[in-house]
Amino acid sequence: MPYTVNEDYRTKKIARLAREYNSVLDVGCAQSPNLFLSNKVVTGLDLNDMMLPSNYHTHIVGRIEDLLVGENRLFDAIIAGELIEHLLDPISFLKNCYSLLKPDGAIILSTPNPHSIIETILTTTLNRKYFYTKDHVMLFPQRWLVRMLEISGFKNVKLHSGGFPIPAIGLIPCPRFFCHQTIAIAYK
Repeated sequence: MPYTVNEDYRTKKIARLAREYNSVLDVGCAQSPNLFLSNKVVTGLDLNDMMLPSNYHTHIVGRIEDLLVGENRLFDAIIAGELIEHLLDPISFLKNCYSLLKPDGAIILSTPNPHSIIETILTTTLNRKYFYTKDHVMLFPQRWLVRMLEISGFKNVKLHSGGFPIPAIGLIPCPRFFCHQTIAIAYK
């Protein structure tokens, strides 16, 4: 059984960053829906069909590319929690998100920080037991995460700490540069 940590600290922070937006698209939400989103319209998008909690108003089964054709759907904010590290082409994904945002919209994403203390120790020892998944394709150092968002058209990128994991407690606050997960918010 994989090692897991309570993610409430990170998901609450993402929900706080998204609270001012009316319509939110949560991409890749099926495995871990954000129970703290309280926006007027919350749409879940995932490859898997599943029942989402009641704070989600709509569920779309598919990929972000599917939303670029047909109906002209635009969102005030797009959330991608712990997703881009799984993608073979994260820049195309980010550009597609940019296309689906209304003017002044925002993307809010979180991703593991490869320079966190834990990741540094586990990489040094080549440990594959903790915080390791074969589903991850790549990790993004914080300054390159900013650059990747800029290449995709976003501006005013701000980074936040997604917390530091403590067994049996969950994620706790910590400085951004030590955090285990980085949260980024960037604007169209």
